[in-house]
Amino acid sequence: MQAKPVGGYCRISDADLADIRRAVKAGVLTPEEAAHEERKGVLRQREDIETLAGGAPIKWYEDNNLSAFKRNVKRPDFEQMVKDLKAGRICGILAYDIDRVYRQPRDLERVIDIYETSKEPLTFKTLSGQNFDLTTSDGRFSARLFVNIANKSSEDTRRRLIRSNVAKAKKGQSHARGLVFGWLDDDPSKLNPETASIRKKAVEKYIAGDRVATIMKWLAGENVINIATGKHFTWGGTKAMILAPRNWGIRTYNEEIIYDDANEIVMGDWEPIFPTLDTWYLLQKLKGRDAKNPGEANVSYLLTAIARCGRCGATLKGHPKWKKGERTPGYNYNCNKQRPEQCGGLSIDGPQLDALIQDLVWHQVLRASKQKQVPEGAEPWSGEVKLAEVEGEITELQALWKAKKVRAASYVVALDDLNARKNELLADRAYHSVPAGTRSITQELLSHGWGNLSIERQRIIVRNVLRAALIHPAKSRGGRFDPDRVEPVFHTA
Repeated sequence: MQAKPVGGYCRISDADLADIRRAVKAGVLTPEEAAHEERKGVLRQREDIETLAGGAPIKWYEDNNLSAFKRNVKRPDFEQMVKDLKAGRICGILAYDIDRVYRQPRDLERVIDIYETSKEPLTFKTLSGQNFDLTTSDGRFSARLFVNIANKSSEDTRRRLIRSNVAKAKKGQSHARGLVFGWLDDDPSKLNPETASIRKKAVEKYIAGDRVATIMKWLAGENVINIATGKHFTWGGTKAMILAPRNWGIRTYNEEIIYDDANEIVMGDWEPIFPTLDTWYLLQKLKGRDAKNPGEANVSYLLTAIARCGRCGATLKGHPKWKKGERTPGYNYNCNKQRPEQCGGLSIDGPQLDALIQDLVWHQVLRASKQKQVPEGAEPWSGEVKLAEVEGEITELQALWKAKKVRAASYVVALDDLNARKNELLADRAYHSVPAGTRSITQELLSHGWGNLSIERQRIIVRNVLRAALIHPAKSRGGRFDPDRVEPVFHTA
């Protein structure tokens, strides 16, 4: 009968690997050499642990680049090892040192419970030379003492790092780790002209009306690679790149904006892609737009729900044309009888209707592009008084704080609330000052026309000009496309 294996646990922490990655960044190691060094660390641990086994078979468990201290980090192989130990599939644990296995007392206690209740003899050995034998009371005492000391050391280190990071944040020092798309590989404080322009264009596309998914597809079509992963940008990666405060030079800590003693946003010590915060405030109003308009997510035709039936008033939807059971490039806009009040008896050729509406809207686009201002007759922004009031309240609160007439806890809570209200108002002002149709008018549109624009952005432009496009019944069935059937309904009508 084959002897039951003992568990051999190896772990190289995220801190260990950080040293290797810094060496790569400094040019001391190549990526290939770094990968080799990471693996060498595991192999060295394995070789050392094998000397403890005394020839017994070993079942290996490895958790690399994972912290044993951080509570939110799950170590898959550690969890599997505990399950196997409890189920009797292994007869003990071997490790290089106890801190490779535990840095949280609760993890140690889980294993101690198994050792104390096991009906079979278990082993626990390390190469530290200290008595951490979990089968004895003295070993358990030593293990508990050492793990608590290691935990306290990690807590102290974490506290020092937090203080250091907060101090750096308030000074605007960069928090970038590793490679950052848009900035130079060897100096993340300097823009990379090539990738920064791509990042800038992605933000502009989003502001103009493109969905995150559309921008992700554009990046993939341009074969843009995320240098942090070596792969194409995912949906989440695309969204993070677009919304990152770093684009505007804004320094954050734990995803929150940092303010200086004068309650001004702390700007980082790197070159921003956008020199002013105007588009940042606009973006705060626009983010989450996709979730707020789920009906637009799957629209494939320009005038779906914009074109309306001239008989019953129902919205028309685009549908592909089929010929002999095969889908053709053509499509129609149809009135579908889904409710009793809908006639279901009207249809019009899609491509020709789209072309007609695009030509109709085009001169409005050119006119708006010359202005790039709030359209004539637009209401002035109504929040100026509220903004002035909030700014006044911030000034009063700061005066009370300097005079030591308000407690620190009350000051922090009140200031955070006032800053949040101020930012909401600034975002609303930016959104109001640049209407949707004007946001969509970019150099890309003026240079290349409709062809290179996404459907969602084309629809924003059309909706800004037209309230609807009424389609009247045809005079005869099967006739040619008749432009007189189309009645545009403008917003000013």
